Amino acid sequence: MACNKKKNKICPCGSRRLFSKCCEPDLHMLGLGSVFRTSEVLFLDWIEKYGRATSRSFIRKTRTYVFRASCYIDGVIDQYFGLGCCVKCSDKEAADKSVFFIEHNMLLSIFAAFVCMTQGLFLRSGILLRSFCEDCLVLLDLFTNDGQLEKFLGSKYSTTNLLSRVKNLIPHDVVEWYGYLTANFTHFGPFHPAPYMPRACYPDNYVLTIGMRNIVHGIITLHLVLERLYFDQTSEPKFWKRANGNEGLTLREDSPVLAWERKLGRELSAQYPLNEPKEGFTYDPSSYRPK
Repeated sequence: MACNKKKNKICPCGSRRLFSKCCEPDLHMLGLGSVFRTSEVLFLDWIEKYGRATSRSFIRKTRTYVFRASCYIDGVIDQYFGLGCCVKCSDKEAADKSVFFIEHNMLLSIFAAFVCMTQGLFLRSGILLRSFCEDCLVLLDLFTNDGQLEKFLGSKYSTTNLLSRVKNLIPHDVVEWYGYLTANFTHFGPFHPAPYMPRACYPDNYVLTIGMRNIVHGIITLHLVLERLYFDQTSEPKFWKRANGNEGLTLREDSPVLAWERKLGRELSAQYPLNEPKEGFTYDPSSYRPK
């Protein structure tokens, strides 16, 4: 009777087929058939049990900041996406497509970093933002350095020495942020062994506050880079201005966007103080000392 019960069990994968005719043969091939726990599986359990609950908790805590950041990135997209390549090249159509795809991937990297944050994946969010930041540098390189776009279109482009080619085109704090993301997230650093678990939306405030600040800084970096590239098509520049009537651009020290970023950071830190651990959470400040 027990054997028949097992045979007639509906497969937990959701196919509505019998377990014995669906996933059980595959599990036997893997040597898991006799010991496998079909009631809980890691990936589905993560999505259905932990991921959704953590996301709901994150949005409850940060909804105001997420709303403001979302309105901001909507404005950036509306203003700059679809403008294409404004550099002379041998194949304008191919260049326009390439620029669109790069910008699209930059946007998706920010979205993915945000999704990781909502699900408690602070470290992975930083890794994606570092990838996004590199795409920003590539776009600057293609637009401003002679010969790089043609190399790209001819599949001969290389990111070797990329930072040295573009570091004079962007504010120093963007270069520093790129280094910060590289040292602490992409390469093994102090955040990798940090004692946080992705559930209940960050029991400590550090990763929630710093993670959200990183998302906002990513959006600002996107805006800053696109405004520089499309400066002549920007009606009200927020970051750049002409340098004494010359063709060169200099950064505005009174940028309202940078003032807004500082204000948002102060509000986040006031609501979720960085050094305030929550009850039941083992907090080790030494684990959060970035390089």
